[in-house]
Amino acid sequence: MSIPSPSPGAVPGRAPSDAALAFLLVAASTLLHVAYAGAFPLTPQEAYYWQYARHPALSYFDHPPAAAWTIRAFTRFLGDSERAVRLAAASWSAVFCLFFFLAGRRLLGSRGALAAVAVMLVTPFFSLGQTIITPDDPLVAGWIAAFYFTVRALQDERPVWLLAAGAATGVAALGKYTGFLLLPQILAALLLDPRGRRMLAGPWPWLGAVLSLVLFSPVVIWNATHGWASFGFQFGKRGHDMHLEPVLVGRFFGLQSLAVSPILFLVLLAAMVVAARRWRDETMRLCALFSVPMMAIWTVVSPFHWVKMNWAVPVYPTATLAAVALYAARPARWRALAIAALSLAVLSTAFLTLMPVAPWLPFPARDDTTAGWKPLAARVEAIQREAGPLPVVGCFYRTASTLAFNLPGRPETFSSNAFGEPGLAYDFWRDPRELIGRDVLLVLDDRDAGWCLPRTERCAPLVPLEPLEVLRGGNRVTTFRFWRCGYLGPPDRPRG
Repeated sequence: MSIPSPSPGAVPGRAPSDAALAFLLVAASTLLHVAYAGAFPLTPQEAYYWQYARHPALSYFDHPPAAAWTIRAFTRFLGDSERAVRLAAASWSAVFCLFFFLAGRRLLGSRGALAAVAVMLVTPFFSLGQTIITPDDPLVAGWIAAFYFTVRALQDERPVWLLAAGAATGVAALGKYTGFLLLPQILAALLLDPRGRRMLAGPWPWLGAVLSLVLFSPVVIWNATHGWASFGFQFGKRGHDMHLEPVLVGRFFGLQSLAVSPILFLVLLAAMVVAARRWRDETMRLCALFSVPMMAIWTVVSPFHWVKMNWAVPVYPTATLAAVALYAARPARWRALAIAALSLAVLSTAFLTLMPVAPWLPFPARDDTTAGWKPLAARVEAIQREAGPLPVVGCFYRTASTLAFNLPGRPETFSSNAFGEPGLAYDFWRDPRELIGRDVLLVLDDRDAGWCLPRTERCAPLVPLEPLEVLRGGNRVTTFRFWRCGYLGPPDRPRG
């Protein structure tokens, strides 16, 4: 059965009332998450991106700059607090919701768009994305904006909108490099539609592609002036690290089911398959083109490389639109499945939202990335009161970043590059050789036990201090270990 699409240029359904309800849902959800944003410490990744923002640059070693630029905009005027940092997430989420609703209204009508927005707001990863700031926030916002402008260009038969699609692609790529997957997807959408093929004879699609590259140029300039370090890391080192490990396929699909909740994941996966099969229908074809390719790529990569939970997230918005379209065609048939999928999604989201502030909830203690950072900062502050203002070296970027954010005065910290090990973006901020001949405080998280291994050779003396054990509901999260280190400098040759 083909899902009917609105006629080009039409505003279907009950736009005013449904749009207003969608706005109220998004506004209420956003305000709730902004209020919640100050209730628990930054995760290590968020503290790391805050460190990005504290070191303004055109780009960074392991990610493009959009998340950092947004964090800097809020913290510059509101100060360095958890809520100010996380307002960056809320802002990108609002952009995402706007374009997601607009795209859904074009393809499904206002009632279908409202339903799709509601699904997104209760999906774990997208709900938490209103609070936790990561590069995925600008990526997904730019991704769905590019999708909307492509749909609008085709339905209105106005190729000028492809310029906006190109700009949105540039924004997505400023979030993460995978944003550039949008360009071949947009090209395919045009090639498979007679209206799009006519547009390809004109300048607008190509000008849109050029505009995306222009917006991305800060990343190219940064790489050109830093030995192509980020490009080499993303496209060289990670490719070199690939090796066949079939168990990773199960891990990939398991993590994806957690990102959107298990039943909903299966529903969205099925919707992608059905959408690809019904490619002659405009709604199904467009939803498939903006979801199936990335999912296929990560599925193929998954036996050879650990595909992280968040990498496939851009596929789910358009998969959700396809799923809502299929439900609208036969609601009685799919009602029970929809209720089960959404109920589990709501419960999963509520559980993950409460987890950082409710240690009594059952959760693997070691996986709680929000616990212990405030007590760690208090212990380091106590050590420094007794021993003097020792510079802090955190073993790996996570410890270094969370200490930089949580210590009084927010001092500069150093990372594992002080011992010749990769420091990621820390390699480009401060030279640890400035610490040579000084006593430093070395801090190691047991979860990062493989870092700062040359400390016994590069510290003279190396004096252990009392460790700090962190518990969650009586279970051990981790143990932080401390040393007073007479720093001799990094090894002559960095460790790979």
